[in-house]
Formats: sequence, structure tokens, C-alpha cells
Amino acid sequence: MYAPQDATNEWFEIYNNSDNPVSLRNWKWKDATATIRTITTQNLILPGRSFLILCQDSVKLKTLYNTLNLSGKFIQTPWSALNNTGGDNVILFDSTNTRIDSVNYSTSWGGSNNFSLERINPSGLSNQQSNWGSSVNVLKATPSFQNSLTPLNYDVALTKFEITPANPQVGDSLKFNFTFKNRGLNVANNILLEIFIDLNFDSVGYIDELIGTFTVNSLNIGDSVNYTYTRYASDSGAKQFIGKISFPQEEDTTNNKLVRRINIGGFISSTGLKINEIMYAPVSPEKEWFELINTTTETVNLANWKWKDATSTVRTITNQNIFVKPNSYVVICEDTVSVRQVHPQISGIIIQTSWNALNNSGDDLIIYNPNGVTEDSVNYKSSWGGSSKFSLERINPDGLSNDSSNWASSIACAFSTPDAENSVRTITSYSKGDVVINEIMYDPLTGNAEWIELYNPKNFAIKLTGWKFNESNSFINVSDTCEFNFTPGSYLVISSDSTIYNRFPDLRNLSANQKLVISTSSFSLSNDGEPLKIYDAKNNLIDSVYYKSNWQNPNLASTKGFSLERINPLFPSNEASNWSSSTDILGGTPCKKNSIYLDVPNSNTTITISPNPFSPDGDGFEDNTIISYKLKSRFAQVRAKIFDSKGRLVKTLLNNQTSGSEGNIIYNGLGDDGQRLRIGIYIVFIEAIDDSGGVIETAKATFVVAVKL
Repeated sequence: MYAPQDATNEWFEIYNNSDNPVSLRNWKWKDATATIRTITTQNLILPGRSFLILCQDSVKLKTLYNTLNLSGKFIQTPWSALNNTGGDNVILFDSTNTRIDSVNYSTSWGGSNNFSLERINPSGLSNQQSNWGSSVNVLKATPSFQNSLTPLNYDVALTKFEITPANPQVGDSLKFNFTFKNRGLNVANNILLEIFIDLNFDSVGYIDELIGTFTVNSLNIGDSVNYTYTRYASDSGAKQFIGKISFPQEEDTTNNKLVRRINIGGFISSTGLKINEIMYAPVSPEKEWFELINTTTETVNLANWKWKDATSTVRTITNQNIFVKPNSYVVICEDTVSVRQVHPQISGIIIQTSWNALNNSGDDLIIYNPNGVTEDSVNYKSSWGGSSKFSLERINPDGLSNDSSNWASSIACAFSTPDAENSVRTITSYSKGDVVINEIMYDPLTGNAEWIELYNPKNFAIKLTGWKFNESNSFINVSDTCEFNFTPGSYLVISSDSTIYNRFPDLRNLSANQKLVISTSSFSLSNDGEPLKIYDAKNNLIDSVYYKSNWQNPNLASTKGFSLERINPLFPSNEASNWSSSTDILGGTPCKKNSIYLDVPNSNTTITISPNPFSPDGDGFEDNTIISYKLKSRFAQVRAKIFDSKGRLVKTLLNNQTSGSEGNIIYNGLGDDGQRLRIGIYIVFIEAIDDSGGVIETAKATFVVAVKL
């Protein structure tokens, strides 16, 4: 190997062409330079009919040819670069400095461009060009193995695999042209050519990827045979195919396989079978399954269809002629008995196949038609829905397979809908703010549960079936029933366990607008703060709060056992001024109006302040006030400042903040110095500024800071 891709990875091979072992102690070698290099000073024995590799870097060489499972002897010696531009001498000496063999090779003999130069017959002349040539092994060399050019008793090589046309389109006829040649010293019989579609692109032909075969009964010495296989290009995209030959006496399997990849242009041809529902996290006795739907007007024959998950194994759904009628379903399952036991109402097709467990955190699910074409594929995630005995249902079969918004947890009372229309086909899509996170108990007293409270601030009922509460990496069902309408002004509390009754026994007797859900999935709220999110059944984000512990009332000696309450559900979720500690004697108000709730003043005046007066003394009663303003401008930059009765600036509330025509500011009664304002009269002054910085509107109002009597 005088011209490797890595110039520091040269080597040459010597072969003991006798039956007797030879000691290589003090043997030497040289190239055309004057330097003679010792191979080894140790008593290294080279057995008869065996190989030794002399190399520049043994680690690099073994790494490069690791697929050959090299088991021969390797010696790394001092090196002089072999000439790869014209030729060079390689001379071998024994311990008495007798020349044993020498080759004065030329690059015209072969062996350039990362191919080794191989000797055809070890007993032939060393310096006869016809006794040398480039390696024809797929690895371009055969270190420590018989040279690929040296004839074997039985050796048939696949010398050609060509696919035409080179740039096919969907609908074209693909021609696979194969040539294989008998390079052995004997007639080869019963040669089998197998053709595979490499569905997972791993260059390994599995039995369930086999698409064609061709048999040659006999092939004479030196003869070749050509074969053309034709296939219809029914699908677009990258495709990989494998040609592989075999016969019983084969002695060299390294030249038996060729892999070819093509890209097929044009539109995707589909039969219309879609993945429609996935049960990847069943509860005993139910086992895993998925459902296909035929969305076309044509009947589909399932014979020789296949499926796989993220593993490399492609599994046959059935070898039988099973027909799926238009708008009908077929359930592919791990165990037919369990599916019928849990879903006795199924009257359609159920097929049990070999199975690989679907991953509960997410997995690939791919189906292939009999031509090996990918008909549909889904790379689902648990965040899409479907965990804990609920199936993952497709909302629209004609929508995108890998669009998370096109999938949701089943909202059926049976937790899934095999062999029936998906329950999520008609679910409503809700908007941000339709339901809000209203109260958070993240640090309860010892022996009590963590919980959050949801509130419906809208004037319409909301169906909460299929909704999820997310904290950290956990997704928890908001509702524990298959039918739950969240009416206007209602409260819903999700508790980590039933110890919530220890502190709040009134929750055992709830009214129509109150609901308590004891979660079957554990969750643990951080005492330092974390993001909490609510998703509807279509995975739309409805509300999110990134609460922090410093949102609590700073006047409390300890916040343990006190919930964080929202001052007004219509104000921003992540505005710290809209949250504070509960002032209720029990430390929270689950399923009730928050103890620190403040209503938005309803007035047509420019500035309205309520409550007014207010007492920011930290006792939880009227500690905050809401400053509401209305502007004539639909859009402006707003400055809002508070001055005392002597005209001194004590607090900047807003400084060039973008605002619409209306806004609300929650004010806690603290000045810019962080201290509570003194008792007295104060002025709120608001300026609206246009894009050029000019003041276009002003308004002011007074309020009183008082003390509780």
C-alpha cells in the first residue's frame, strides 16, 4: 500500500510461501533509499502459509480495516515513504543480509488512489508486471488475507450493480442491472442473487426487505452472467437497494454485495393508509397496538405490508390477503386476545404481529407498502398526549403526520377508540387565557399536599377533557373524568395527593362550580420557582406561569403553608405584581375566590384607582391598589409616575412602556427606595408619547395611602 488516503498509513505484506515456519529475528528491509531497516530483533516466528504486515502505523492500519477482523501479525518499523509518483523498490533481507525477495514496482502496475498493489501468484515472478494489479476487494486491500487477485477454488464476485435511469421520477420503470463473474478455479453451481430494498439504510439485507431473487444453476470458470430486475418507482425521495450473491462453496464473501442509492423525483404516490391511533402506554390487561385508517375510495390489500419503530427491525404485518375497505380501520397489535378483552365492541380487522415495545417517552412508527415505500410515519412524543392508558389519537388523518398539533390524547370514556372514529376529531381549540392558573401551593405544611388552582374567567363553559398540566417534565391530566365542562366562574384544584383534605376539609363538600382532582401522577413543585403550563386537548398553550418564591409577601416571617394567589385573573400571568401570599387563615383558598382578589374598576374616566384609599402595611388587606387608565391613542409609549403632595417624584411605575388604549397597573405602595410611602395624598401622572418622542396625551389622579383602623 504505497498510496493510501492517509500518507502516514503505508504498509506492505510478506507471505511465507512454504509449509515451514520461519524466524524473522534480525530480518531487514529497504526501499530505493540507502537505509536498511531492521524488522525485528525478537525471535518472531512466521508460520507456513501465513502473512506478516510491516507498517508505518499499526494502530491506524487496524482501525482502517477493522471490519476484516484482522488476526495476523503486524510490526510497526522505522519507515521511509514509498514513492507513489513513479515507482519504488521494496527489498527483503534475512538475518544473514541475503536478499530473499525484491520488487521494483511501477505505478503503472496498479495500486494507486488508496488501492493496494496485490501479487496475483505468490510463486510467480516478483518483477513481472502481469503478476501484479490493483486490489478488487471492496475495502481496496486485503492485509493479512489472501489477495483478492489470487484465484480461489470457489469465488463468484458481484462486479456490477447499476440502476437506470440515473435520475428517475415517480412512475418511471427502474432497471437494476447486475453482473457477476466466476473468478474461482472451479465451476460454480446454484448461485443465488437476492435483491433488497434497504428500508432503514443500514446496508444490511433483512428477509423482510427482500424484493426479488434470481438463480444461476451453473457458471463456468471465468464466465460472467448479466441479469436485469425491473421495479416501478411508486414513491419519491431517497431509496437504497442491496444486491447480494451467495452459493454453497463460496470462499470469499467480501465481493458478494453491492449497495446503491438513488433519489426519485416527483410527487409521492400513496395508497392512503394512515397511522390513525397509537396505544403506546396501556394499562394491564391491555397491550400495545396501533390503528391504521384507509382514507381513500379504494380497497387496500394488506398482504406483505410492513411496519417498524425506531429499532432496525422491519416487521411484516401479514402475508395474507386481508382487505381494508375505504374509510375502514385495521388494528395492528401485540396481542389479539388482550385487545378483544378490553375492547369487546370491535367488529373490524385485528392483526397480531411480531412486536417491539413502543417507547413511552416517544418513538418512531413507520408503515411500508409491499414495494417497500414509506406510506406513513410518525415520530411521536409523550408531550403530544396519549400516556397513562390513554391512546394518542390523530385529529385529522389528512393532516401532517408529524405535526404535534394534529395529535392529542383520547377523550373517550374508554380511553381509546380502536376500530372507530377518533374522539378528538371534533374537539374545540381554545385560546390563551380561556383558563388561568389562579393559585399555587408549592410549599405546604408538613403532611399536606401541593396543589394548583385553575379558574375560568370567561363567560362560556370549557370542556377540559384531554387537557394537561405540565411542570418540570411531567404531564398530568387536568380532569379525572371523560366528560367535564368547566363553567364560567368555576374553580378546579389539582392536588398531588389526598392529604389536601387535612388542611382544607371543606373540599369534601363541593358545589357545582368547584372541582377537586387528586392526581394519579406524582408532581413536585419547586420551592424556588418553576414554569407551570396548561395545555388544551389540541396541545395549545392556554396559560403559563413562571412563579418565584420572592413573589410572596416580604412581611411574612415564613411563607411555608401559604399559597401564592393571583390578584386578578385578567392581568398578566407572569407579572410579579399580580401575585402575593394568601391572607386566608388556612394559608390558601382552594376552590374559592382568592383572599387578595382585587376587581378592575369599571369607569369611563381617564384614570381610576381602586381601592382608594389603600393600606400597604403587609397585613394582606388592601395592600395593593389597581391603577387603570384609558388613552385616546390606540397605541403609544407610556410613562407613569407618582408624586407626593409637594411635587417630589417618589415612584416610577412605567417608563416608555408600549401600551394599547387601556392598561392596568398593580401598585404595592412602595417608593423607588423600596420603602412604604408615608400616609398622605399622592398624585399619579401618566403621559402618552408618540413615535417621535412627543407628548400627545396626559392624565392625572390622586390617591390616599392610609392605615387600617
